[in-house]
Amino acid sequence: MHAEAEAEAVQLDSIDDHPMIVSGRPEIVEDEAGLESIAAHVREVGSFAYDTEFIGEETFVPRICLVQIATAERLALIDPVKVPGLGPIFEVVADPSVETLVHDGAQDLEPVRRALDVDPGGIVDTQVCAAFLDMPWPSSLAKLVDRFAGHRLAKGHTFTDWDARPLTDRQIRYAADDVRFLPLAWSRMRPDLESAGRLDWAMRECDESRRRHVGRFDAEKQVRRIVRGSRVKPRTSTVLFALVELRNEIAQELDLPHRVAMSDEGLNELAKTQPADAAAVAACRNIGKRTASDFGERIAARIASALEGPPRVLKGNKARDETAEDRMRIDALWSALSLRSLADGIAPSILTSRSDLGAWYLARTSGESDRALFSADSWRHDAAGAWLESFIRGEADLTLRWEQGRLQRGADGD
Repeated sequence: MHAEAEAEAVQLDSIDDHPMIVSGRPEIVEDEAGLESIAAHVREVGSFAYDTEFIGEETFVPRICLVQIATAERLALIDPVKVPGLGPIFEVVADPSVETLVHDGAQDLEPVRRALDVDPGGIVDTQVCAAFLDMPWPSSLAKLVDRFAGHRLAKGHTFTDWDARPLTDRQIRYAADDVRFLPLAWSRMRPDLESAGRLDWAMRECDESRRRHVGRFDAEKQVRRIVRGSRVKPRTSTVLFALVELRNEIAQELDLPHRVAMSDEGLNELAKTQPADAAAVAACRNIGKRTASDFGERIAARIASALEGPPRVLKGNKARDETAEDRMRIDALWSALSLRSLADGIAPSILTSRSDLGAWYLARTSGESDRALFSADSWRHDAAGAWLESFIRGEADLTLRWEQGRLQRGADGD
């Protein structure tokens, strides 16, 4: 992929002359003095764009290969291969008094958490904010830069050999462009959010999203990804919880990513077949021979131990399967909620999902839960939750119109 990207004859767009865009070649920071200089500059300015390039397909903890920094005055690429430590810039990212601009920045913030054992503050995720400005969720950096900075980013180095040295001119350009335009874009996004009355909601979601995506091991999240919304028997989910925890241990021992150590398909098969010994583990088609040989007995023992213990079930699982009638009503509610959200300029999928709405509806109609879809102190409640409760009770309406090329909302009677 790296070779193909370098060989592509893609004409890169020239960079417009704008006071908030550094148009030249970025600084390459390769020593401690340069790192201290850019960190001091960022603190003085008080707002900067931050990104990282890493390789996550080879090791348990992704390896940082490059750090990109941009303000309206300086553009820098920090080389972790040559700089002895990234502490000074990590401390700035963690400082809540400094505004750090990221785009889909969950993974970029993880090294800061690991290095400093703190939760970074002052984070503005432009991908989150775009979802409150009549853009889809999630929107790519290219789409955001095109809309708010008027520049077309070229593709080509999403997958590349970032740990090779020296970096090529094209790699440097692509990496720099990941942060170059964010200060300008955010300077235009913020007033739009303020004028629409959605800045507070966007900032609250930036904070909530950052906390949701903390990179510590989350067994339930992994189990949910494996079952993909299907209903799972308690016995199967109990084994699956035990297996994802075992996989985490093995991945750390081998210094491999989770899905390289054992695939999701393999864990799903083990949870369903529940092999009682190493030979039965080896018979599972989605378990590699090396894995079965090295860890078969350990896998079988963990399964047996799980089955002897208390059941572990997924929280908030569907109260029941959807009937055809349920599906029609849930689809109707999802349509109404989505259309209202779109008319307000908010991407429906950042508000909730059809799956979560369906689970809530089924639990409510079955009498298993009377909770609201969104907690009363959340921005989602303010944006749509209060209206949804009134709508279901027949006390609020939804009035829509098409105006100036987009969906607009009339008076809801709420």
